[in-house]
Amino acid sequence: MGSDVMIRAYQAAHGGLVFETQRRRRQARSSRLLAVVAVLGMALAVGTVQHFAAAQLDAGRTAPAGWNDAK
Repeated sequence: MGSDVMIRAYQAAHGGLVFETQRRRRQARSSRLLAVVAVLGMALAVGTVQHFAAAQLDAGRTAPAGWNDAK
């Protein structure tokens, strides 16, 4: 019962619990990390798709008549 009163007194004086502030910071850091990972994952996926699309486009092209290696 004594610690409950102490926590309420701290909360009244400072507008929140110490643990609540630490939890918010941890949650904000986690959210930022998740956002960065999502952006990097999307960039990797787009780069991979572009690479394979370019390779497929190159494979479908035929070389102009004057560009053959036969001499």
